[in-house]
Parts: sequence; C-alpha cells; structure tokens
Amino acid sequence: MRCARRRRMFPTAPPTPSSRAVSACVRWRRPRWRRPRSRWRRVSRISQESEEHMPTSRPTVYDVAERAGVSIATVSFAFRRPDKVRAETREVVLQAAREIGYVPSGSARNLARGRTGVLGLHLFDLLLDVAPGTPAADEGLVDLSTLDLGAPVLEWDAAEDARASEPKVFPLYVDEVQRGFVLECRRNTTGVLLRRGGTGPNEIAETAGQVDGLAILPGHVGLAPTAALSSSVPVVMVSSDGGPGHHVLADNVGGIRSLVDHLVTVHGARSLGWVGAADGWDPRQRRDAFDEAVVSHAGATGELVDPVDVGVDPVFTALLERADAGSLPDALVCATDQTALAVIDALRERGVEAPRDVLIAGFDGIQATRTSTPTLTTVRQPMELMGRLAAHLLLTDPGDGSVAPRTVTVAVALQLGGSCGCA
Repeated sequence: MRCARRRRMFPTAPPTPSSRAVSACVRWRRPRWRRPRSRWRRVSRISQESEEHMPTSRPTVYDVAERAGVSIATVSFAFRRPDKVRAETREVVLQAAREIGYVPSGSARNLARGRTGVLGLHLFDLLLDVAPGTPAADEGLVDLSTLDLGAPVLEWDAAEDARASEPKVFPLYVDEVQRGFVLECRRNTTGVLLRRGGTGPNEIAETAGQVDGLAILPGHVGLAPTAALSSSVPVVMVSSDGGPGHHVLADNVGGIRSLVDHLVTVHGARSLGWVGAADGWDPRQRRDAFDEAVVSHAGATGELVDPVDVGVDPVFTALLERADAGSLPDALVCATDQTALAVIDALRERGVEAPRDVLIAGFDGIQATRTSTPTLTTVRQPMELMGRLAAHLLLTDPGDGSVAPRTVTVAVALQLGGSCGCA
C-alpha cells in the first residue's frame, strides 16, 4: 500500500530496490487474460436467458459481442469470414445473434467499404415515354388502398387483367434485357435498383447516386450528356452508341442485311417498304442498313412507306392509304416486332393478309412473335444476354478509371415465321 501511495506522490521517482516490498511493486505486471477452455457452456447459458432481457431496439454487432463475450471483430469474422474463426467460437456468436435477433447490416458493411453493393438499371417505358399527354403504364390501375385486403377472397377484374396481359405489349425488349441484368446480378450476389424515368441528367444522376454502377436504356428522346456521370460511377449504355462509358449493342446492320437478302433471294421480293420511326439509335441504324441492303440487290427498290411510331400514336395513316389503293410493296420491313405485329392487325382489318398479299418482317425477336397469327419472321437479338453483359461490365469495373470503356456488339439471328411464307 505504501508503495502504491509513494508512486502516486512521486511518479517520476526511480524505484528503490532496497525494499523488498517496493521491488515487488515495481516488478508487478497485470496478469494476461486467458481464453476459456470451452465456450459450449455459454451457449446453454445464453439460451436460458429470458426474452425480457432482449433489447427492444434493433440489435447491433456490439450487442452480439457483449452477449457472446467476444470482440466485435470476432463477430464480424464469424459472419463474413467464418474460415477465420474457430468452429466453437463461431457457434457461440451465431447462437448469441439468434437469441437477440441480430441480422448483419449490409448497408453498414458497404458503407465501411465505400460501396453500396447495388447496381442500377435506369429504364424507359418503351410505349409511353415520348408524347406529352400519353398515358403512363400505371395510369388507370386499381388503387390497392381501396381494396378489402381482409376479405376471405379478393375479387379482381378478369377482363381487365386479360387486356393488360396482352402478349403484344408484354414482355417486350426492355423486359428481357431487365431479366438478364437481374439474373447476372443474382449470380454475383449483387443487389439491383430498377428505376423508370426520363432520360434527363437529373433523373439519371439521382439513380447513379444510389448505386455502384449504372446501366441505361435510353428511350426515344435524346439522351442528355452524361460525361460527368461516368466519372463518378461506371456506366453502360444498352442499345446506344452515344454517351460515355461502356456500350452493349446488337448487330443491327448484319441482321437487316440477312433479312433483306432472305426476302429478295428466297421469296423474290422486288419492292420493299420500311415501316417505323427512325428516332433512336437502333431504329436509325436499322433504317440505314435497310437502304444499303436493298441497293446491293440489282433490280430491287426500297422506300419509306410509313414513319409511324407505335409508341406515340399507333395509327398507320400512310400504310392504310397504300393498302386501300392496292399499291403496297412486295414486302414490308418494320423497325421493331411491336410495329410489325400492329401492321399485321391493321392490314387484316382492310382485308390484306400476310403472307398472301404482302410479306411482313420485324426486328427484336420478342416472345409474341412466336404466338402471333401468322408467326412473325424477324431478327432475334439476344436480349437477355445483353442484359447480363451490361451487368458484367459494371461488376468488372471498379470505377477508378483503371478499366477502359468497352463496346460489345452481339450477333443476331434470322428467325423465320409464317409472315413471309416460310412456315
């Protein structure tokens, strides 16, 4: 006791080895903490504690560490790197976590790493994002808050559901790309943020601020410059060669060329007409490829029959005038499958049938082309693969500028159907 008092009064005084008590005091060291020989007893002790002692707020890693009698680092390793923790220790930690209802916080973990663990897919509504006043996809839907969710059986409108489930409207190109994107993220245990909105810089920047990488599918309107955006997060443009970052494209030129070659050489078409708008990278490239492919065949002629955009106003004024006048070309090549399917229906109402009166073909290869009457001849692009590629490019780009922008162009395939007389 006197030794301890003397050290407090004279902290800088050197030890005096003349006294055995003082010498013992100087040589004293705090005993080392020793790990218990077994932790299995703690498991049973934790299980026996009553629920009234469980925390009322969301449990944290500190609560688990205190309950299991280990450090927070051990708790973290038990969940993230179990190979770094002894089996019995990990069991103690997991048991403690189960008892108090602890769930690892992915957001906290990602915050510590400076990442969100989420990739974004900024979508456009293929049908309804162009013309002012055009109804949105969710317009007219039943307000779920007005339904009696406590009813034994919830009634629904079968007729309305059948209309909304029209296969010519869903799934479309964007839906299959989205599926591929989600599948690739799931394979890599990465979250997905889907955002439907405009293509302006503010809307896109809002999405980019919540993710580690962003894939963009621009709609019919022009995409605002996003150079500043690509310096913050990796960006992939799907079906567009404009803008910064990576690009995933389909071989539009090769697809249209093979389609025109088939119509001319196999079916003997001499006059070919284009139907569809040319705004947007895909439609423009396909239209240019159509003109070049027709010119390459001696004696064949090509023309623009109707520049209709079915996403804005699906009324084929010019096409129907030609049909009524009996001056349709031998074959109609449409910018998209959706346009081609609408053309078949519109002409059928005027008594014009494909392929009896005119050959019709599309581009994309959506699911509805296989179930339409007749089945549609088209050029199929691997939409699901394109979505997966977009996610892969983001997952392999750390966003620090070390990965150069890449452009991946995928091959397409001619899919023959009854609309040209092949089936």
